[in-house]
Amino acid sequence: MKYTIGKFIFPALLAAGLSTAAAADTWKFASEEDKGDVQDIFAQAFAESIKAQSDGDIKVRIYYYGQLGTENDIVELASKGTIQFVSVGTGHLGSYVPEAQVLDLPYVLGGDVDVIREVLTTSPTIYEDLSGKFEKVNLKLLTMISEGEMVWGANKEIRNPADFDGQKIRTFTSTIPVETYKAFGANPTPLSWGEVYGALQLKTVDGMVNPIYFIYNAKWHEVQDYLIFPAQQPYVGTVSTNSAWFNDLPANEQEMVTKAIAEAEQAAHDYQIRINQENLDKIKAERPDLQIVTLSEEERAVFEAKSTALHETFYNVVENAYDAADKAAAREGARKILEGLLQEVAGNS
Repeated sequence: MKYTIGKFIFPALLAAGLSTAAAADTWKFASEEDKGDVQDIFAQAFAESIKAQSDGDIKVRIYYYGQLGTENDIVELASKGTIQFVSVGTGHLGSYVPEAQVLDLPYVLGGDVDVIREVLTTSPTIYEDLSGKFEKVNLKLLTMISEGEMVWGANKEIRNPADFDGQKIRTFTSTIPVETYKAFGANPTPLSWGEVYGALQLKTVDGMVNPIYFIYNAKWHEVQDYLIFPAQQPYVGTVSTNSAWFNDLPANEQEMVTKAIAEAEQAAHDYQIRINQENLDKIKAERPDLQIVTLSEEERAVFEAKSTALHETFYNVVENAYDAADKAAAREGARKILEGLLQEVAGNS
């Protein structure tokens, strides 16, 4: 697969003071999120660690949502080496590493915070099988982080697929989230996040799905009557670097990066636990009439059973991303990755 930087990105690069040559003492880190979001906390902790380890000789400049283009744009900039680090959700890697969308499947990681963290940070399937797919597009996967459980917003109680009937739910635009809510019985409606509040307010869509901290920051709880915890999956952020650039670093600087990634992962984990709880408490205080629903094990099992059909969707998405000669191997690789993750989650549960 070949990729080129879209012509519209270059004005953004110039405005941001970037050049295609990396400055020796400044590393560039682009995030899909904004200040105060989980990926920002990761980036800030990473920058502080690098600064401290290098005695101030190396600085990390952080770029936020939209400053360098779309999520796909910043992945491309990292792949090309224009920037050194990038953080995006797994769903935004589809054009580069379609296999990464395995983490978008519901009920693969589930809702156990400790199991999720263990798998996302130590999984052999992720850091051996899946990471090799990153290398093929000149990216080195450094870590994955949970940003909190994906929670359903709605204007009615949803406890089984029949309750989703006729409900328009805002989803991300990629295939797997769209097909997920079709399988669950809803009408998925892809929208950019800036359109969601108005759509919920006008009831042109009935619900949405996101972590609690983001729901509160976007004020979507103001225009929903229910928040439902299905223990379905977390929002998974990925952190990658340009592989060729990293491999050319001196050994001591590679060690700095490794140490900084571990410190930033811990900071992001602690923050997402705290901010999701704090924002849930704020939602309850601001909207005492809003109903909080947690699905029972039996209720979750029905949705989990529905989600198994999406495994075939995942295989098809991966297969379709490759040329004809590579399709069979790509499909088998996708199957191996999914089965490996399911085994690891079961082993840690």
